[in-house]
Amino acid sequence: MKRFLILLAGLACLAPGKASAQHPDAVTTEIQKFVRAYVDANNRADVNAMMEMFGRKAGVVSVGDGELTRGWKAIRAEANKLVGSQGRYQILLGTVDVSSLGTGYALAIAPYTMTLSSEGGEKVQIRGALTLVLERFSGSWKIIHEHSSSGADEAGCL
Repeated sequence: MKRFLILLAGLACLAPGKASAQHPDAVTTEIQKFVRAYVDANNRADVNAMMEMFGRKAGVVSVGDGELTRGWKAIRAEANKLVGSQGRYQILLGTVDVSSLGTGYALAIAPYTMTLSSEGGEKVQIRGALTLVLERFSGSWKIIHEHSSSGADEAGCL
């Protein structure tokens, strides 16, 4: 009887609607949409939209290919370098995996492919990964730590 109950409990965990990978909960879906909106803002070089997604608390940080930027104002100064670059690159996200880090905090990780276009029309594709640590603040998610890394040096872009 004990083996039957263990087997039954195991089957219940595999039943449709119970597997979180197949049916993400509302918070996971919300965070995935947030991450995709952030990448969409990047693709449009919409610095204002991007920066609205960052928290303004002390300690917010952005790390990109080894460069560390601390604080909202410094991150905004770096983001402002994107102004006028819309159309020169396109970021496509893979699956966005979300993990809870406790009440009000989450980790989102996704692979990406970035296609860069030169002035001569030549295109280069770079693969990378994006990691965001998010905090729920006043009813919305905010980025408190961003990290992206890519194979740009291997693609001859650096």
